[in-house]
Amino acid sequence: MQELLSPQLNVSYVEASEPPPVGLVLKHYLASAVVYGGLLGLLWVNPWFKGLLSVSVDGFSAMQLYCRLYVIYLGAALPIYLWLRPRSLWGSKNLLILGCLRRAGQTAWQHLRGVPGPAWEMSYREKHALMFLLIKLFYGPLMLNSAIIELNACVRISHVYHGPLLIGKLNFGYVMFVHLVFLVDAALFFVGYHTEAGFLRNEVRYVETNLWHILVCIVCYLPFNQATISLLGPAFNDPFIVVLGSFRSVWTWGLRAAAVLFLCLLTASSLSLFTRASNLTNRGIVTWGPYRWVRHPGYLAKNMFWLMTLIPSLIPAAGTVLFSWPQFLVQSGCTLCGFAAWGTIYFLRAVTEERLLSRDPEYVAYCQRVRWRFIPGVY
Repeated sequence: MQELLSPQLNVSYVEASEPPPVGLVLKHYLASAVVYGGLLGLLWVNPWFKGLLSVSVDGFSAMQLYCRLYVIYLGAALPIYLWLRPRSLWGSKNLLILGCLRRAGQTAWQHLRGVPGPAWEMSYREKHALMFLLIKLFYGPLMLNSAIIELNACVRISHVYHGPLLIGKLNFGYVMFVHLVFLVDAALFFVGYHTEAGFLRNEVRYVETNLWHILVCIVCYLPFNQATISLLGPAFNDPFIVVLGSFRSVWTWGLRAAAVLFLCLLTASSLSLFTRASNLTNRGIVTWGPYRWVRHPGYLAKNMFWLMTLIPSLIPAAGTVLFSWPQFLVQSGCTLCGFAAWGTIYFLRAVTEERLLSRDPEYVAYCQRVRWRFIPGVY
């Protein structure tokens, strides 16, 4: 068994050549039951998470799904662990977390009693294990919430009569496509955040622990993006893109066609990540799909799709009763500045992500092969 514990070795897990003993398997299972049970309890009592997980499909809520997944884990995990004896259990993150919390409790109790002792400090592996758990806790419910919202939208739209005309069928197809793209994206990331296994090829090598880099990432997500939106304005307008209120406008369908291309790029990027889809982690370097040409195709696709949704607000409705050139110019300027600011955030995300991944020699070699961050031959 080779322990890979240091920042210099770029990883925070254990590579083992032999399966773990039964005792370690049992300890990991019990530790996981305690940790996941504690997280489930937190989801139940925290008002924000409780509201986020109140979304439902046919009366079956996201919170109920988490509860059932926990019950399934309690019943199925131990037999599977004992049968497969995965080598990754040598570096059980949940055992590390409980050990870390136990030491923290002991240190706090000693200080309360006035007993001198060494200061409590997390090890490198414990820090990464705890951060990965917090990433799961933060992003998992967000992705599940998004997936259920998009699924409900697809179901609702499928029951809407779109008429016999071609324009109605095309409009129905475009709207359904947008929802399906974001449903697939959210579902893939939900799976990515909640799984880690050798056979899935998504074992966590190490996790981001730099607070500035974490902040750059989470300002794009609820609840933090509420402050970002208040400061910068929304990143996008109506995703269904109707120019000057006309479904028959050439501008409408030209922008929608471009939006479909960028959404296809986003889907291809997410599918290329597959089980490795997650933020703030290195789970192995993806070099296929759109990643063969640029290093951040997903960020490019999102920002260009958002730009397509913003362009309708930049087209003047001159001649209408309420139109005002001064007001239009001010609003257009604010829209462009907001888009530039959001683009800057995603640029910073790309840069900080590369700094994290560049600790991995495999990623350094990838960057030497794929020189372009966003646009082949340009940048």
